[in-house]
Amino acid sequence: MSRILLWVDRHQQLNLPIAHLNTEHEVIVLDRALDPNSEFPIPQIAFDLCILDEANFDRIGPLVESLKTAAEPIFLPFLLVSKSQTPALAEQLFSQQIKQLERRIDDVIVSPVEPTQLHLRVENLLARRRLSVELHRLQEVIKERNFTESLLKDSLQTANENLQREIAKRAEVETALRENSYLDLLMNAMPDIVCFKDGEGRWQEANQAILEVFELEQIDYRGLKDSQLGELSIFYREALQACEVSDQEAWEKGELSRGEEVILRSNGTVKIYDVIKVPVFHPDGRRKSIVILGRDITEHKQTRDELVRLASIVESSDDGIVGKTLAGTIQSWNAGAEKIYGYCAAEIKGQSIEILAIPERPKEMPQILENIRAGATIDHYETVHLRKDGQQIDVSLTISPIKDATGAVTGVSTIARDISDSKRVEKAFEQLRHQTEMILFSAGEGICGLNKQGKVTFVNPAAVRMAGCESKQLIDRPLYESLHRSQQECSRAIEQLSPATDIYSGSELVPHCAAPQADKRLPPRVSSQRVSSQILATLEDGEARRVTDEVFWRRDGSSFPVEYVVAPMREEGEIIGAVVTFKDITERLAVERMKDEFISVVSHELRTPMTSIHGALGLLNSGLLDAYPQKAKRMLEIAVTNTDRLVRLVNDILDLERMESSYSTAIKQTCNVAELMLQAADEMQGMAQQAGVTLSVKPVGAQLQAVPDRLIQALTNLLSNAIKFSPSGATVWLSGELTHNRDLAEKAAHKSVSSASLLSPEPAAAPPHLPVPSSWYIVIAVKDQGRGIPPDKLEMVFERFQQVDASDSRQKGGTGLGLAICRSIVQQHGGRMWVESVVGEGSTFFLSLPLLTEGLATES
Repeated sequence: MSRILLWVDRHQQLNLPIAHLNTEHEVIVLDRALDPNSEFPIPQIAFDLCILDEANFDRIGPLVESLKTAAEPIFLPFLLVSKSQTPALAEQLFSQQIKQLERRIDDVIVSPVEPTQLHLRVENLLARRRLSVELHRLQEVIKERNFTESLLKDSLQTANENLQREIAKRAEVETALRENSYLDLLMNAMPDIVCFKDGEGRWQEANQAILEVFELEQIDYRGLKDSQLGELSIFYREALQACEVSDQEAWEKGELSRGEEVILRSNGTVKIYDVIKVPVFHPDGRRKSIVILGRDITEHKQTRDELVRLASIVESSDDGIVGKTLAGTIQSWNAGAEKIYGYCAAEIKGQSIEILAIPERPKEMPQILENIRAGATIDHYETVHLRKDGQQIDVSLTISPIKDATGAVTGVSTIARDISDSKRVEKAFEQLRHQTEMILFSAGEGICGLNKQGKVTFVNPAAVRMAGCESKQLIDRPLYESLHRSQQECSRAIEQLSPATDIYSGSELVPHCAAPQADKRLPPRVSSQRVSSQILATLEDGEARRVTDEVFWRRDGSSFPVEYVVAPMREEGEIIGAVVTFKDITERLAVERMKDEFISVVSHELRTPMTSIHGALGLLNSGLLDAYPQKAKRMLEIAVTNTDRLVRLVNDILDLERMESSYSTAIKQTCNVAELMLQAADEMQGMAQQAGVTLSVKPVGAQLQAVPDRLIQALTNLLSNAIKFSPSGATVWLSGELTHNRDLAEKAAHKSVSSASLLSPEPAAAPPHLPVPSSWYIVIAVKDQGRGIPPDKLEMVFERFQQVDASDSRQKGGTGLGLAICRSIVQQHGGRMWVESVVGEGSTFFLSLPLLTEGLATES
């Protein structure tokens, strides 16, 4: 805000908008109308602009001129207010009198005055005054800088001293200003820090770089020492004090000194400067000034430290680190490379990298270098290299291009890691994995892996086959949704197999991993889950269990009995899942059932004749029949008959078991069917004649591979049954017929056969010890004229100890094993057996056998 001195009489003031000036400036009003003879107080009042009227100007004209002279070179403006009624005329008169008013009045304005006009004139005069004040300040600064510069250029000023005295003061100021401006531009353009201090350590000049370092941009640093600047910039107090100490050391040394100075910035960064300090002395040895130059070496220092650190890492690395040219010449070789390849750095540097290549891969190295020259990077490339001792080793290579600042590829960096041990371990693991996989995949038992939640994580082929679905339909699904159903479903299925079996009756803890407990039940939380099973119990408590009587379910909804073992999988003591190993025990149960039935029937069949023998002999032994010789003789006949029956029964049982267990060791040979049929008929002729039955034989000549005695046994057994069950005078026919596989399938599909497998339209597969048969078969038929077999017993007659009428064993002397023996013989030869019968008319037993390709013959 400027001070305006208003010296206008009271009437004239009414025409001036003073209120407008008061809003922007301080207005001082003088009025001499009350005392015209008083002294002029202007010299005692500080003002920036004086506004006076014509009357007052006439009285103080000389004083105005003296005031303006005293204020030079600063401009002191005076504004005259004219009373002329014609503004244009007043302006013209002022223009004409400008020479007379020069150095007194700077502008004139006509009353009355408009506020805008007054504001414009006042601001113009005040702007001129401010400009003159600023120019005066600059001149003083120039004088001060010129003085400082004269100290820096003492030798040059001495040479030009006479010339400088002759140059006008104004020329000196202009020259100094121009030179000082160039120096400032040069200093501030430098990235290095520059500072000039006098002999007492006071700052004289400093460039922008050092001001930014110490954050002194807003501080007038000139004339202040480092310690004083430290009080103004508190954060850098210690750094400035350290600079003061190093300045003192440079003064004491008396010559150029150099060192590193570390400065912590307020933003947390650290700057490191390489500082040069040059002390300057007067000729008499007094301190004159000191010049400080510093270069920021922070990045250089960090880069150098990083290079040292990287070099240390490279040298201490167990990996081989190799530097090469683009042509493949080795330039650097660390200790890790020496350890891997056996070459020391001295003997390998300058060699081609191909010295490490094996002969079997001559193009590998050139191809790698070609890829790197194209800018590619190769990561974890596994190959084989050659050591100095000739040993081949497995290595993993990471190869990268080395680029300069412009991005051009100048070399190749290779990091090599010896993976021979890991390869051996990997190979061993792979072999172990393969063996484990082979064991899992070749195991006959089904194997399922479960996670903690009971979901299937893996299955082997046997499990997939038993489940009747693909593995993906089992993986990641709960076991109870696929194989292992609810307890109720399992109970129902087991009851169908064995009504008296309880679902948990066959479960037990595996002894090696659990305390012996007879009937351990599931924990309450497990038993309340959707599926109550020993499998979930193992997932819960981690104890292995064996279950011997349960069922699993196939994809199609059918079930099959299983025996399984469930064992927990642990990791660091925690249960992470379980492994279920199970096997289908359908056949075993069937065999056990057959065994139980066989034992039961055999016991019954043996007990009956034994009871008769025991009773007859007991009566004889008691002596009660001594008086009755005929009755005693009858008792003996009963005992002998039952003894014969018992012998036949034992022989048939032994025969049946022996042929089932030892057929593969029997001697097979090529036989003529016609000869076998005729031989069997000849053996049965005696029995037929005794029974009054006629044998009619129609043999067929054809070749087959068989055990002849066994086939003759089957034929004689069938002929024996036909003779026994035919009335006297009847005829028994033995005939043969050649037929094709397709015709046989159609015929068998409509007949009653001896086993479920024979109902298939495909022929039974020949046992593996027989040659591959042709598609032709011989069908042998034994037909009688007996009482026939009811339709509901056509299958039963082929089972052990089964007869159409239970009394036949007593009347006809049979054991009920003959047809079972025949069926076993035929099946072992890859054939089929079935029967056709009409009650009251007789029965025809058929057996089909595969023929060899060679030796087919016509009926004879």
